[in-house]
Parts: sequence; C-alpha cells; structure tokens
Amino acid sequence: MSEQPEHPGQQQPAAVQQLSRQPQQMAISASTQELAELIDLHLGQLRPKEPAWRVSDSPISGRGIFATRDIAKGEELFREHTILVGPTAHRSSKLRTCTLCYRLVPGQTDAEALCPAGCGLPVCEECGKSPRHKTECDLFLKWRPKQTQRIDPRSLRILSVVRCFFLDEQQRRLLYAMQANADRYYMKEVERAAACFEDFPREQQMLDFFYRTICAFNTNAFESRSCVDGHEVLIRALFPLAGLLNHQCTPNATHHFEDGETIIVCATERIPCGAEITVSYAKMLWSTLARKIFLGMTKGFMCQCPRCQDPTENGTYLSALFCREQGCRGLVIPVQTRTLQPDWRCLTCENVFPHAKMARYQDFALNTINNRINSCSVPDMIHFINDLCPRFCPPSNYVLIEAKLNVIWRMTRFDTDQYTPEEVAHKDRYREDILAIIHKLGAGECTLKKLITEEIQ
Repeated sequence: MSEQPEHPGQQQPAAVQQLSRQPQQMAISASTQELAELIDLHLGQLRPKEPAWRVSDSPISGRGIFATRDIAKGEELFREHTILVGPTAHRSSKLRTCTLCYRLVPGQTDAEALCPAGCGLPVCEECGKSPRHKTECDLFLKWRPKQTQRIDPRSLRILSVVRCFFLDEQQRRLLYAMQANADRYYMKEVERAAACFEDFPREQQMLDFFYRTICAFNTNAFESRSCVDGHEVLIRALFPLAGLLNHQCTPNATHHFEDGETIIVCATERIPCGAEITVSYAKMLWSTLARKIFLGMTKGFMCQCPRCQDPTENGTYLSALFCREQGCRGLVIPVQTRTLQPDWRCLTCENVFPHAKMARYQDFALNTINNRINSCSVPDMIHFINDLCPRFCPPSNYVLIEAKLNVIWRMTRFDTDQYTPEEVAHKDRYREDILAIIHKLGAGECTLKKLITEEIQ
C-alpha cells in the first residue's frame, strides 16, 4: 500500500510471469475472531463505542472490514495508531531526519546528525536523551554498526522492522495474526541490513521473527508523509486494522494521515450495511493496465473489479491512445482487460493493433511527459500540456492527467504568488478536468478530490 507508487511501464513481461503465481502466505496464528479481539485491544481508546464496521472473512481476499450499518458519505470510520513505524530512507529523502520525532536534525553533514554514542542512527538532541532511543541505540551498538560517520540508508530503512523486538506480548500476537506473504526478495532486506553490522544476530528464531515482520510489513504497510516544522519525510507504518482493507480500483473508502503515525479512514460514498469497505492500493487515475502491472508486481494479484473489466473505465478513457492508422485520429483502447497483453481497437476506424505496438507508444508518452515533469518549470509545463501533448497524446490519457496533477501540486504548494492570472486559470481548468474524471469513476469524496480542492493538505 504505497502512498506514492511509481509509474509502471506497459512493457513488463516479468509482471506477466509474476501474476501467474500466487505469493506464498505464511501461517497465521489466530482465527478471524481472535484477530478482531486483538485489534480491539490495539485500538484502545480510539475504538468507537459502537463501531460501524466489523472484521470478517472476505470474498475478495483473506480477511476484510464490513459495514455493520448504513454508512454516510464522508463519515469517519476509524482512526488508528501504528504498531510499527520508521523512515523509508528513499534515495530522494533527507536522511538527516530524527528517527523518533521526524524533525530535520540541524547541521550540514551526516556526522552532525548521527547519535554521538555511535549507534549509526540520526537523532535530534532532545530525542537522543529519551528512553526510547536508548533502547534502540543499545541494540544497534550491540550489533556494532560498520558505518558511524555516514547515515546508511539500509540500516535506517530496517529500523521500522527492528522495532518488532520491542513489542509487548499482545502486540506480537497481533503481528503474527496478520497476513504475511512470503517472497524470496524480502530476505534480501534482511541480508542488506546484516551487511551494515559486524555482529548482526544469526540465531534462527530471531531471524525467523525478523523475516516474518518484514513479510507482514511488505504485505500490509502504508507509506505516509509526516510534516514537522516544515520538514516533510516519508515513513512506512504498519496499521493492523487499516491493513485489513482490501483493494478495489474504485473503492468506497479512502485514507489520509493525521500525522505520520496516525491513519484516518473515511467513507467516500454511502456504504450499505453488510458491504465490504475497500480502498485502492494503486493510484486512482492510472489506466487499467498500469494498475494491473503495479498490483501484480507489488501485491501478487490481478484485480477483476468492475472498473478493471470495462475498457472505457466508466467513460473516462484513461487508457486511450491515438490511432496509428494513417489519416485516423480516433481513440484506441484495449479490446478486453483480463490480460496484461490485450489487442487494442480504434473506436473510429475499428482497426486492431497488437499490444506490443501500443505499449511502445504508451511508454513513449510516459517517458516524454515524465522527462518534462522532472525538468520543466511550471510555465513550461503548461505550454507543454496545452500545445505539445495534443500532438501525440489524447487529453484523457492517464499520463497527461498525471502531468496536470503535477502542475496543480506545484502551484498550490510552492510560491503561489509568482504565477500570472492566466497560469492560475490553466490550473483551475486542470482541476475541473480531474474532478470530472473523479465524478465519472464514482470515486466520491476521495482523498485526491480533497487534496486538489485544498480541503486537506
């Protein structure tokens, strides 16, 4: 469940192979009823007196969350504190971020941000004196970090998982009750972490617990943003209840973060009693093929929801490309959506094109637009979207929609006073274009709608 997933390209043969096999699920130590009881204990005072939901077995996958009464559009369903959390340590993130309060640690170098005791963790002066850091510091010192003058993103990323050692017995039972899909790739995360220390633990029982936690993390975790004193950092967090929300490409619920460690889930539309409450694991405005490839590569399943089976995607034509037949400018869409390599048909001349040809065309549009997003100023992006993109990309195509979102995001967040009235008018028009798509998809009061209308930050 990634808050900001990357664009998957259309030419992904590995994804086809990955979707042909289901991920191996590790043994779960608790029944659905026992899991529900553990979640009630975990929620504590945040548990509503009369929840509008219950945990039950799901026809979509594993366990899920179901409405116990009619739920109104926009109603808050629950809020939840994380059980495990830590920095993502992405290459693009500022690593000089305190691992406890997520403030940017003062100074210009890694050495100035690192704990003076030599544990290898960046920590601010105040948090460095806390009992919580001392516990983590002592453990890392026991393992003897190899790098004490530079922040190692591998050891920083594994911190969220290492914190499993500090869970109490009830929290450990909850962790083992969660679904955890095994994957050989996840063991690489353990190996990368081990390479950061001289004396990383080798006991099999400890390694098994460590690996189990990584599998639970990669199956259920959310990537969230925490903004403290104007410094924004990406963190990954495990929420046992929110992690039970199954996927639909046009879901009936959405989530946002009150802070990096608290998630809030709300209904985007009216949910009738007995219906399963769902969220989207992929970006809502991606095309069907892009979503399927992303879900196959990261979650190991192929979605078959109603939106995925409609080539027009509720009339939004997010997948559409221009016809490649000479003299025709009709829209070409996948003939059917049950495969990752469908034929494509023009809605005007009805010619059919092989997937390989259209995939190359889509990836050309993707790379061209992404290169502009990464290198252009806002005025240049507006010119590119309005004057150049229409030559090779339909206005409904999801990559062009992402470019419009990028302009809205940049103009809203940075130096809003520097733009001309004409540029602001373009931003407003892009917003209306996207709101119209959200409406066609039936996405209701989703987080994306609230973000671009600035209801939430």
